[in-house]
Amino acid sequence: MSLTLPISLAARNQPDFCAVLADELRAQDALFWPLQRAMEHGSHALVESASIMLLREWENDGSLHLVLGVSCASIIPGCACEADPTPMSEVAEYAWLQLCIDCASASAVISECEEAI
Repeated sequence: MSLTLPISLAARNQPDFCAVLADELRAQDALFWPLQRAMEHGSHALVESASIMLLREWENDGSLHLVLGVSCASIIPGCACEADPTPMSEVAEYAWLQLCIDCASASAVISECEEAI
């Protein structure tokens, strides 16, 4: 999947950067798989609930590197059978993600972090 974040790159030093970044990542469906893999409690990540916090930022070799803390919800769905007793309850999830954005082209790569670097 090709990921390009020109709007986020332009908003880099703005106070609403994290909200802009979250919106642009959601619009390109770039959060689902990293959050899905990082889940610890639920079985399906609810990307629309994701909020992003910038934990670390640095630039080198023409690329912007970000470590993000992402809070979201996940669900533990039932079997969807008639009279299924399992409630569709939301569970809080948290993940560390690393994002590398090329400052010239705005192309980006998102990956999981084991811990906040």
